[in-house]
Amino acid sequence: MIRIGYAISLLLAFALVSCMGESGEVYTYGSQAGVVRLTPEKVIQLRSGIQITSSDFQNQAVEDGDCCLVDYQVNFSSPENKDSIYQVDILNYLPVKNWPLNPEPDTLAVRLDESYLDVSIERGIYVDGYFFLYPEYKKYYHTQTDSFSISYDPKAEPVLDEITGLRCLQLYLRSTSSYQADDTVFTTSTVVPQAFHIKDFIENAVDRGYVSGDSLNFRLVYPEYFSEESAVYSWKYSDIYTILLDKYPDNLQNGANILNL
Repeated sequence: MIRIGYAISLLLAFALVSCMGESGEVYTYGSQAGVVRLTPEKVIQLRSGIQITSSDFQNQAVEDGDCCLVDYQVNFSSPENKDSIYQVDILNYLPVKNWPLNPEPDTLAVRLDESYLDVSIERGIYVDGYFFLYPEYKKYYHTQTDSFSISYDPKAEPVLDEITGLRCLQLYLRSTSSYQADDTVFTTSTVVPQAFHIKDFIENAVDRGYVSGDSLNFRLVYPEYFSEESAVYSWKYSDIYTILLDKYPDNLQNGANILNL
């Protein structure tokens, strides 16, 4: 079960605090989406393209491809932070569930426990093959568990987005939820971060020539409601999200400037 022990406002916020003094140039970053990599050593890959680690993290039980939200502090004046891997103090590590990509669109199955999500794709973050999304639940029960699926058609061509006039690919997002029948404890407007492994989707788009320059446009398609009369779902389209495939600065301080683009 996914616990909601993290302040929702912090999940979506970018926190940066710096101080100067005897300790050097120290920056604190909050709620950064990251992906664990085990080579060349155990690190957390961030959106900015840099990698962070710590002595304690080297002993933490994680697997390659694990996703997280991490708070950390880094001293840029430290002699050990002159290479591409930064030694930091990890203040908080929140695991984020990640879900595999299905190469067959999931649009037909009718599910009684379907979740109808409020999805703000502009809050999404792409990190090293994973797309972090922050779906919001109007009501989230204490015993609730969630399951997600994300899929696409590898043969599909880009479609025209009528609002922007841009052409984009589509990912199909679905979710189910369950909770104990006697559960009456819930929170409202609850955000539960998820991560989706979309590396194959991106590589397929590149191979088929659907990337313009370094930009890949896509949108999410997800159920808005179920019509009992016609026994079909009404589907909703998200805004377009653009992945800038080569936007990785050379160092962390420059990276701080693009974390919220």
